[in-house]
Amino acid sequence: MSPTVIKASGQSEEFRILKLVDSLVRSGASENIAWDIARKVEQQITPSFHTKQIFRLAKRLLRQYNRATDMRYSLKKAIYALGPAGYQFEKYFAGILKMYGYSVELDRILQGYCVSHEVDVFARKDNRSFVIECKYHSSSGNPTDVKVALYVHSRFNDIRKAYDSNPASGLTFGQGWLVTNTRCTTDAIKYAECTGLKIVSWKYPEKDSLEKMIETKRLYPVTVLSSLRKNSLDVLFRNDILFAQEISDMDEQSFIKKSGLDAARARVLKKEADTICASP
Repeated sequence: MSPTVIKASGQSEEFRILKLVDSLVRSGASENIAWDIARKVEQQITPSFHTKQIFRLAKRLLRQYNRATDMRYSLKKAIYALGPAGYQFEKYFAGILKMYGYSVELDRILQGYCVSHEVDVFARKDNRSFVIECKYHSSSGNPTDVKVALYVHSRFNDIRKAYDSNPASGLTFGQGWLVTNTRCTTDAIKYAECTGLKIVSWKYPEKDSLEKMIETKRLYPVTVLSSLRKNSLDVLFRNDILFAQEISDMDEQSFIKKSGLDAARARVLKKEADTICASP
């Protein structure tokens, strides 16, 4: 019988070793290493063990095998570190969309049929427009609920109605999107699937979830770099550097100049970015 663990929400669930193995493999660990680590973790689980403790234990064991894989495994925590406000998450997701062929605008004002709306991300692709609302949470214990889905879909419908009644605008609206760095509740997903609202969240949808979009193109946020400190992060944000890949794509001197960091600190981060962005 598998041991029971406590999730961030406070609910208990059965420890699923395959879930841990899968997360380790997606981080770049070989299947053999992932199983070895997962079995060691399972052996150390005690009553009232929390999922955060599992993460820390697996990460410590993973570090012994491969530093780049260790950093990739920290992806979820790295996205929480884009806070405490949600604006950097909005910019980060807009950057992800650009890498998937969308043109994007942040904080655009769109006139709805009834009222005007400030949209977090306005995206366009293949002559279709998308209204995207980003909901950032600083911890995993706050799933995005159905009230948020209702709000986002209602705003989208008001905007679409205004532009559908004015063909001269030249805009054809595809979907409203709700994007969040946590999970969504069952009711939020059920409502979205019923109404056509697109959700991009942690683990949903299975093939196009937030972490899948990131991992497919290795679009890791700079916060995944293990040597990054808060003061350096603030400097990178001010200089509009959000992706580890941006650092990796620059030569050392160019990064030192653009980052605004001292040379020694910049070299350490550059080395880590090169490591994590290399092929697993």
